[in-house]
Amino acid sequence: MLDFSTRKLAITNAMMLVVSALWGFAWPVGRLLATDLLDLPFTVMFLRYTFAIPILFAWMWIKEGNVRPKRSDYKYIAIMAFTSVFLYQIGYMYGMQKTAASDASLVIGFNPVFVAILSAIFLSHKFTSKGVGGVALSFAGILLIFVASPNVSIDLEDRLLGNSLIMFGAFSYAIYNVLMRYYFLTNSNEHLSSLSLIAWVSLIGWTLFIPFVISEAPWERSWTTNEWILIGYLGVLSTALSYVLFAIGIEEIGSTRASSFINIVPIFGILSSWLWIGEELHWIQFLSFILIYFGVSLVNQQPPETVSSN
Repeated sequence: MLDFSTRKLAITNAMMLVVSALWGFAWPVGRLLATDLLDLPFTVMFLRYTFAIPILFAWMWIKEGNVRPKRSDYKYIAIMAFTSVFLYQIGYMYGMQKTAASDASLVIGFNPVFVAILSAIFLSHKFTSKGVGGVALSFAGILLIFVASPNVSIDLEDRLLGNSLIMFGAFSYAIYNVLMRYYFLTNSNEHLSSLSLIAWVSLIGWTLFIPFVISEAPWERSWTTNEWILIGYLGVLSTALSYVLFAIGIEEIGSTRASSFINIVPIFGILSSWLWIGEELHWIQFLSFILIYFGVSLVNQQPPETVSSN
């Protein structure tokens, strides 16, 4: 019979697998919404966070109380909100209008490579030969899905544009990742927790969508139940609940092991896009995944970052 600690570890690993699946399923959901609501991309982005923010703040209040940022925190929060919420969602929604969900779930995997490159510039992050090799492997995997995607029912020009927009989203989110790391390194004594930081970043980023939502005038449209369910999925399950579960996973098994589950998100993205929305399933996608997976694994073996003296 399994002891308590073994059962707890098994439950935590199963929970992290659920998080990976929820993030993977978000790609076909995004494709369905992006192609159905072509004229309302900012409204979808806005509603996604409208669902997510109350859950994030409720969890923050349960765990930490009514946490408010210091005045000096707001400059970091504003940039993080602009990059991780506003710019990333633009790349995600407009990219999903053009490319296949399964392709996008692979392309977004380049984010850790962007993080490593930016860290080398801004955080005195030193590249080893393994790191350089990891960048090359990951880039080969991305290039493969750009030029040899099996989803040929989508025009090549559209796929290239869509994948490029997803890459833009990955780069925008990498800026957020690096700035967050810089914030924690330079404010080691007094800084927001990762939970309270993501709640406030989400709230500030949500407000940036408002002028664009007004211009789209979504109240003039009749919304279907299915559209509300899909948007609710992105906001409640893929954003808020997944982050809460991921934070619990970090507390239980550590950030390194918890983060390793992110690497299998494309598998769920590929399979759910094939089963649900009829995209192609081909060995090219799994070769691309293997190249990106091992490339990112090498990149993640780099020494920890420090703050540059410059």
